[in-house]
Amino acid sequence: MKKLIVVLFCLLAFSTKSFAQSRSAFTYDLSGGVGTYNGNSYTEIDFGLNWWMKEWLNWRNSIFTQFGSTIKSVYGLDTSLIFQGSLFTEGRGFGIDLFAGPGLRFASEDSNGAFGKAGLVFNFGGLSIGGGAQVTHYYNTRTDKDDVKLPDDEVQYFIILSGGGSF
Repeated sequence: MKKLIVVLFCLLAFSTKSFAQSRSAFTYDLSGGVGTYNGNSYTEIDFGLNWWMKEWLNWRNSIFTQFGSTIKSVYGLDTSLIFQGSLFTEGRGFGIDLFAGPGLRFASEDSNGAFGKAGLVFNFGGLSIGGGAQVTHYYNTRTDKDDVKLPDDEVQYFIILSGGGSF
């Protein structure tokens, strides 16, 4: 069975308040990545809106597009409930975030599916560095531009690089 492995890089992550202050109810992020399907590369760009319903519960909605020269362009919405636990020093100078949760992908080109994601983030003042994985199972058979079958399951590994601040 061929598996898809994708590496996503978080390009920007901004919050309306500094990490040293209490978290805002709404944050947003922009991420992008590259991956391969059957040896053909593609790019994915995501814009996410996070609603922190509780300090430990985030409802994340992300619009995305995947495009490449040999794959069908796909666009849609990922929605997920992310549960988070945090351990910080006094003053929030250093800390660790653990997160995990389920989600659904609503997408064009028969690319609807269910996913789970989990990760670990180290926080150093306003800088955050971490990573994780997302496993997606697609409901329908998908094909590329040449009608070659794409895998039913994919694993995305991602790296988180973010910072925040306020004026």
